[in-house]
Amino acid sequence: MRRKLSDKYYTFEEARAKLGMTKPRFQYWVKSGKIEKVTPPKSKQGVYRKEDIDKLEKEIQAFFIADEASGLKFTKATGEDAREELELSEFIFGKALHDVPMHQQWLKKNPDIDFILRDNERLVGYINMYPMKQRAIEQFMSGRVRGWELNIDDLLPYTPNSQIECIIMDVATTPEAPRQQRVQFGAKLINGLISFIFDLAKQNVIITKFHAIGSTPTGIAILRNAGFQEIWHKDKRVAFELDTMRSDSLLAQSYRRVLNISLNIQQT
Repeated sequence: MRRKLSDKYYTFEEARAKLGMTKPRFQYWVKSGKIEKVTPPKSKQGVYRKEDIDKLEKEIQAFFIADEASGLKFTKATGEDAREELELSEFIFGKALHDVPMHQQWLKKNPDIDFILRDNERLVGYINMYPMKQRAIEQFMSGRVRGWELNIDDLLPYTPNSQIECIIMDVATTPEAPRQQRVQFGAKLINGLISFIFDLAKQNVIITKFHAIGSTPTGIAILRNAGFQEIWHKDKRVAFELDTMRSDSLLAQSYRRVLNISLNIQQT
């Protein structure tokens, strides 16, 4: 007995939903050859092999849920980490957001904005997330203000039972590591930040939107794979946004599930 076509293939909507991608993102992956479309005889509609989509889903999940690697440690940064982090920032970008005293002032106002990754005690990456006032976000996302020009007075605390928007300022890994290892470092940083974001959700601190501007191939790839929507391009800089309440990306869907669970617990 021949197997039905539906046993071996997903439709466009089934495949897109399986991967947690927006329609434009899914179409881009098909166009670029990352996802193969199959058009059966006498049919105008393309379909997608289940084994290919299922394998890709596992690869995307692995990006967010990186295996624990020996020696890798994700932690919240403290003022004592500032010098090392800023040296790595200067090495990668040629410029750090702040000098050490200013960075320590930002951490003093909100100690939950900066996270680092160490490999056997050596700093190999960091990620910053700033909850900011709306005016600062608009200035940053329009390109009128760069990261190092943001004002500490616009930095917000994480207050329970509040709604805020955040800027993901930098996602950086040491260029001294091989490419595959940097991918692992990036996945570990994102995975750690997601855990922190989910912990905030349990306190009913709701992040309605994430904003970011990628300027390196690694950073841009991380944001694209996380389901961020591209807003504009300028030279090598790409502006991104993720609406956690509306996006059907894998990250946003997972975030909303955590929020719903937290809300149900609070109501019981």
